[in-house]
Amino acid sequence: MGTKDFNALDLFICRWRSGIVRRGVRPGTDVLDFGCGHQALFLRGLARDIRSGIGLDYDATPGRIAPNLTLDNFHFKDRFAFADASFDHVTILAVLEHIPLDQVDVLFREFRRLLRPGGSVLLTTPTPASRPLLEFLAFRLKIISGPEIADHKHYWSQADVRELARRNGFACTSYRTFQFGLNSFAALTPAP
Repeated sequence: MGTKDFNALDLFICRWRSGIVRRGVRPGTDVLDFGCGHQALFLRGLARDIRSGIGLDYDATPGRIAPNLTLDNFHFKDRFAFADASFDHVTILAVLEHIPLDQVDVLFREFRRLLRPGGSVLLTTPTPASRPLLEFLAFRLKIISGPEIADHKHYWSQADVRELARRNGFACTSYRTFQFGLNSFAALTPAP
């Protein structure tokens, strides 16, 4: 599913989500933002605090968007072209629900390979409770993107996220819901 330009509601939700995830990003680190969108709003917001950031999205126009930020047009198949232990953080914000279930484990094993010791995957995803509301807003009221909601492959519960972590060599060190339980934030660190 392609990224889109945000309406006022999308922007409000995006900023709320970004504020929560931002707290998990240590200053002076290297960040890979998977599914950053063509605007790379999250990375742009981090620019002053991190050493470097790379945003990947198949809607992105490749190029340098700040002295320490790069965007690349990328569609994940089975491996990233980065060396092992290239990043301190991998972020995947409002993207996990769009990934086909048969590709999720391959992706997260690659995230684990890319992380440095002490690194983390920081993710947000809608909870199962959000499905009726998102579908109502998208298909009945048409105030959020119908195609984006229709592209959701899975609504991830806390148990689902913890199992995803366990299966792929991570520990889920933090999990919480926000936006009245409709979205979740999780931090995953490589298990010893």
